[in-house]
Amino acid sequence: MTVRAAQQPEGEASTAPPSLPVTPRAVLIGIAAALAAGLALFWVPLSGVDLEALDGYGLIGVLPVATLLGAAVLVLTFMVTLALPRPHRMLLALQIAMLILALHGVTLALEPIARFPTAWQTAGFIEYITRNGTVSWELDARFSTPGFFAFIGFLMEAAGQKDIEPVLRWAPTVTNLLYLLPYVLILRVLRATWRAKWLAAWLFIAANWVGQDYLSPQAFAYLLYLFFVAILVNWFRHHDETRQRSGKRRTAATRERRGGLWRLYDWIFAAKDPGELPAPPVPVRERSILLVLLFLLLLAGTAAHQLTPFLMTAACAGLVLVRRCNLRGLPFIAGVVYAAWVSFMTVGYWAGRKGEIFGSIGNIFQNVQQSTGGRIGEAAGATQDIQLLRILIAVTVAGLAMSGLLRRRARGIDDRVALVLMLVPFSSFGLQNYGGEIALRIYFFMLPAACLLIAYLFFPAPFDAPAVRDPKVRLRLGRLRTGTRRHWPAVAAASVFGLLLAGGFLSVRYGNERYEQVRPSDVKAYDTMLREHKGAVGVVWLSAEDPNLTGGTPVMPWSYRSWERFTYTPVIANRNDPADVRQIVQRMKEQGPGGFFVTTRSHEDFQVLTAGLAPDYGARLRRAMAAHPEIRTVSANRDAAVYRLKSPPPEPVPQVPPPGGLGLRSSPWTPAGLIYLPVLLGVLLARELRRLRLPPDRLSGLRPLTVLAIPLFVSVVAVIVERFVIIQ
Repeated sequence: MTVRAAQQPEGEASTAPPSLPVTPRAVLIGIAAALAAGLALFWVPLSGVDLEALDGYGLIGVLPVATLLGAAVLVLTFMVTLALPRPHRMLLALQIAMLILALHGVTLALEPIARFPTAWQTAGFIEYITRNGTVSWELDARFSTPGFFAFIGFLMEAAGQKDIEPVLRWAPTVTNLLYLLPYVLILRVLRATWRAKWLAAWLFIAANWVGQDYLSPQAFAYLLYLFFVAILVNWFRHHDETRQRSGKRRTAATRERRGGLWRLYDWIFAAKDPGELPAPPVPVRERSILLVLLFLLLLAGTAAHQLTPFLMTAACAGLVLVRRCNLRGLPFIAGVVYAAWVSFMTVGYWAGRKGEIFGSIGNIFQNVQQSTGGRIGEAAGATQDIQLLRILIAVTVAGLAMSGLLRRRARGIDDRVALVLMLVPFSSFGLQNYGGEIALRIYFFMLPAACLLIAYLFFPAPFDAPAVRDPKVRLRLGRLRTGTRRHWPAVAAASVFGLLLAGGFLSVRYGNERYEQVRPSDVKAYDTMLREHKGAVGVVWLSAEDPNLTGGTPVMPWSYRSWERFTYTPVIANRNDPADVRQIVQRMKEQGPGGFFVTTRSHEDFQVLTAGLAPDYGARLRRAMAAHPEIRTVSANRDAAVYRLKSPPPEPVPQVPPPGGLGLRSSPWTPAGLIYLPVLLGVLLARELRRLRLPPDRLSGLRPLTVLAIPLFVSVVAVIVERFVIIQ
């Protein structure tokens, strides 16, 4: 069946019809009381959690039963609110906020400082840029996209905040709250019931177990990506989307034919209504301001993260191709910005490493294998089970999303925006394997559309139908399929899925908590080394595998400050004899007077769970280090230990490298490119601004700018290619 646009009320589809009964106050009070009870059940027992009992299954193995029951109550209270005959927005919003605090902030009540070692490395980037006022590409590739680090450093300086630990600690919770702002903007343009929209917002929180919401460039760039898409679908859609296009029609000879193939033909080519509400008229001035804002978002995203601007470009191009965005030139602008940044601003990183960086481009099957089966093969036992569960959840979410898309299409609804946002992230498989994490990032970026389509699976209707039925028509289970209770079966099914998803979240998000938690002694270990030696510090660390092959780094808050003073030298573990510390001692001597060996309990657990070292390997190693006649224990407790030579050699004395900047390099055509590039971007942006002011039948007015842009575009592309070929 095809939806008739006349039945869809103008404005927000979630507005409840006035004929619906008012929810009794006693019901609302009961839901509020259940929500309060669920919060108490969840949070109060956490004070008795013993993190020392963590095993390979992570946090789920030590959470009290009462806490798990509290999480279930939080899920069910939201679903009960969803079953009410009219939306109670304040209550629904409060329940989603409490879900964010519970799922993404549970470690706030369990761990004394911010979790996740990589978050502390972000602190190191911010501290370095704030202190030096510049970057150094030689220290780390992430200095090639310093926009986010500089932005956070500026905010902290402006606020007078010197300690970054509280920012790191609260970042996941606050970030997920911020994600909802652009997501709500995306949801508001969709032709869906209020239940589908609120369920999609809830799923967006419960399904986001990826862990990319800590204080990081990826989290910041993802927020920019959501705002970028939200602006496109709200203010830059075509105004002819209400037409019912039937594509290829049957001939007179075939119109009456029936059968499976003909039903499939009709399902594909029959008239479909758009899955989005009609685009409202927007003044040209406002659209011009928003277009400039889109351009600024592109610049900020490109300067902050290496993957996100590619997906911004792809999402915009996809929406243009399916006629859900009328900014035809914006994908070209985005592509030019991205390619130019890579060519000019990250040259210090890719020069001399082209094969390593670009060798996996186009190797789709290899990238898929390395980010799925390859990650499973690196783990064993409980850790492998967690990896398998992550893949199972991701596949389930994708499968249910496609089922929701098909169910909507069977109702005659063409959800092009959701389809594009669902499929665009998969184009990333043609890029790098991203350190084996490309599949994880694809899941992360497809979540906004996937959660919406899953909500459509339960609530596929495009608008809230009146609660009446024809008494002459007999329906199976008619009392449940009509009236105010007609949504109960769908809500019950969504409740089951929600409970499973929340349990899966707590399992996979914190499945690695045994080594992803950061203890105060871990941070103090690096403070101790900086106090012990005033020059360059050479850190020796233990790795079960060759980090040159696996890309491994210490699972510690390494270089969380004074980044340039640290260098890192791995020692491959002797699996047969943990007491054999000869290689460690030798590597410490090679570091000169600033040589240290550091180990932490989290790092040791990582080697045990992911690389198969013996469970007592760390304890035996520490005893051997403490007993060695040439070694002095600088500091040691159960969580972290730092060792130094009693008589460190006077040589070598490495110099602390000064800031090296972005490592910009030139080629014969580079000066011309630096002139052509801003002119090209200005022409392309002016062309799009001009398009906004022209009626559809007078687009020939764009020809002068198009003619000017073509040679500039060719010149910029030539310079980019020339730099890539010439610079080694």
